[in-house]
Amino acid sequence: MSKETIQWNASGFKDLDTNETVANACQFITYGTSKIKWIQDEGRAVVEWGVAATSGPWTDASKNGAYKYSFKDGAMSGTLTMKKDANGWVAELILTGGSNDIHLQYTVSSIQKI
Repeated sequence: MSKETIQWNASGFKDLDTNETVANACQFITYGTSKIKWIQDEGRAVVEWGVAATSGPWTDASKNGAYKYSFKDGAMSGTLTMKKDANGWVAELILTGGSNDIHLQYTVSSIQKI
């Protein structure tokens, strides 16, 4: 994860605060340990964060494991944790410091190295 550029294709998410499930496709692109792009609304909404720190020994996205990216953008900070287990890949996004805190778990349907 620390050296690869990977696009994580998500088919929808669950709001972990309300338990609401939403079918809303998006992509996360992780650029090694340098930055993250969150692409929504078929590319019409793109957010980019510089990565401040990472944690996790996960080196092979095809195997079970987890890798956590931490970032800060002005008053907002957050984490994006990519995981794979027996049920498949998930991306957990936590954002704090905005008007509302966000805690979403995305179902990742596929990944690709780019």
